[in-house]
Amino acid sequence: MGRKNKTIDNKSYTFAYYPGDSIFHKLNPLSKIFFILLLTIAIFFVKSLIFFSCITLAVIIMALLSGISLRDLAHKLRFMVIVMILSVLLNIFFNAIPQEEEQVLFYLFGLEFLPIRRLAVYYAFKAFFIIITLFTSSIIFTNTTSMKDFVYSLIKLNIPYRYCFNFMVGLRYIPLIEKEARTIALAQKARGFGKEKANTVKKAYNLIFERLISILVSILRKGYVTSISMENRCFGIYKERTYLSEVKFKKKDVAFIVFCMIVFTLILLYLFRLLPLPQFPSLYSIFKRYFN
Repeated sequence: MGRKNKTIDNKSYTFAYYPGDSIFHKLNPLSKIFFILLLTIAIFFVKSLIFFSCITLAVIIMALLSGISLRDLAHKLRFMVIVMILSVLLNIFFNAIPQEEEQVLFYLFGLEFLPIRRLAVYYAFKAFFIIITLFTSSIIFTNTTSMKDFVYSLIKLNIPYRYCFNFMVGLRYIPLIEKEARTIALAQKARGFGKEKANTVKKAYNLIFERLISILVSILRKGYVTSISMENRCFGIYKERTYLSEVKFKKKDVAFIVFCMIVFTLILLYLFRLLPLPQFPSLYSIFKRYFN
């Protein structure tokens, strides 16, 4: 019962691992890293926003197949989506390098000094899809991958275990920071200093400053305790060490990598117009067709 409650609690954290029985839980961590690497390379070649949205939708579907409910995924993405929406608006309205030859889609409120340019809209939405796609793929990896298995997989690549374990500790501190932030927020609220009391700029600044300092001090203390514990156990004194379990590379991992390579190759061939398939229309052509 305790383990079940712990699992449910972990689902509320963005980058915390929780057990499951999905296909992504059964894959080797290196297979998922390979998928994220190919995805990262592919999305930087995509130019069509419609095609980009299809890739983002496919990654979201993969997140749902990995055992993350739509509600949990929306909860994990809400902060990043809000930040990116603000970024899109700022990039559209305050174009850093306005050029006269750029195509103006329309003027905001009919005012000539507030032009909405085509390139500004394009790059703003492209940045939005890139961040959301990579952020969602990172959630899939961290939510379906035990850090212990990930470290054992890295050691299989003959990477020194001292570096692997240091990397694991760093990743495990990500959900810990989020947990500490929630604990400190509850403590502030119990003392009558919650966000509902931050009704002025000064009070909001004090609230954020106090919370950040408290989180920093708490994490530094935990890091110090961890370093002392590792030193007392003589961590890293031997070049080699034994392990209780072994993470193997199975046939399903090979099949998954082959599938990713095939899809990645087809996407590149399509993007470079080497496949006899119609290209996705641009949003600008659709906008021009229906609004002009």
